[in-house]
Amino acid sequence: MKENIKINMKDPRQLLIQGCERPWEAAAEPFKVAPHVYYVGNSWVGSYLIDTGDGLILIDATMHNQVYLVLESIRKLGFNPNDIKILLLSHVHYDHCGGIRPIKEYTGAKLYMGKEDEYFLTERPDLIYTEGYAFGSFKPDEYYDDNRPITLGNMIIHTLHTPGHTPGTTSFFFDDKDEYGNVCHCGMHGGIGVNTLDDETIQKNGWPVSMREDFLNSLLKVRNMKIDIALGSHPKQTNMLEKVYKITDTFNPFNDDTVWRKLIDGRIAMIKKLMQTSNLTI
Repeated sequence: MKENIKINMKDPRQLLIQGCERPWEAAAEPFKVAPHVYYVGNSWVGSYLIDTGDGLILIDATMHNQVYLVLESIRKLGFNPNDIKILLLSHVHYDHCGGIRPIKEYTGAKLYMGKEDEYFLTERPDLIYTEGYAFGSFKPDEYYDDNRPITLGNMIIHTLHTPGHTPGTTSFFFDDKDEYGNVCHCGMHGGIGVNTLDDETIQKNGWPVSMREDFLNSLLKVRNMKIDIALGSHPKQTNMLEKVYKITDTFNPFNDDTVWRKLIDGRIAMIKKLMQTSNLTI
């Protein structure tokens, strides 16, 4: 008899335990988000596969014990994981980077990450939040440069340093064109959680209080971007898994240009409230 284990979907630690110890419980079927973009993450953490016509790009890798689910999702979509040429990492937290080492070794893909997060790997592994689960350290092949887009096949991905959730959090923006020439503006904020910016965590991490201002400024920078399809670094952020059931041959529920502004405005309100109630001063 299968044990009925209830998970508090608002508790990251419970979700991390589930994802690492019972990964099958967090499995999610892959689905198309945009003409050449597919969701291959789990029910908690997002991962996106982009078909460039000349190889695949994978954004984020979820956790070490979830790698088999990511690879299986890619195969279910009809793609070969060995065709992954580029790995893009949004930030160095375990739920996003735990699977980087095995996927990089399996595919030989080129890894990009934000330089400002590299000290997590070299000096402060406690900030990765592995909670003692399997983790293979890795080294990036290149750092992001906001003035130099990442190009593969017919896809051009613009990166933007959006610090706050971590110092090196990076967001991704690109256009995707369908067979009729219609263009979708896609965007993914690399780390929108304010859970790393409360008084206790800032002091524990040894971060300057100005990280909050950095986060707010980065949110304001992207707020007015025209984003047709908002990709959640966690699917709950944009209710992605709920929208899957509304997909039809003629309707894409992810193509909604109100979602991005609502997401960003919500986080702006949250960080402003945190700053107003904080006991820390710059």
